[in-house]
Amino acid sequence: MSGTVVEREPEPRGSQLGDAVLDTMRGALRIVGGMVQMAAGMTRLLAVAALKAADAAADAVKAAEADEEEPEPKPR
Repeated sequence: MSGTVVEREPEPRGSQLGDAVLDTMRGALRIVGGMVQMAAGMTRLLAVAALKAADAAADAVKAAEADEEEPEPKPR
């Protein structure tokens, strides 16, 4: 082996620009992905809250119907 140094050609500016654009696009996609995950989590939270509220409303309706079916006590 000889001690020669292999010189590499510098990357053209277009290649650097293309890499920068790709890095920017990757970052943007990560941000969008995070926003989609947040929206999905918030939607799930809202859906669970709506289901619990509907269940509580159904229980309240059942309790009201049970009160209507009981005869009122006669006054003495």
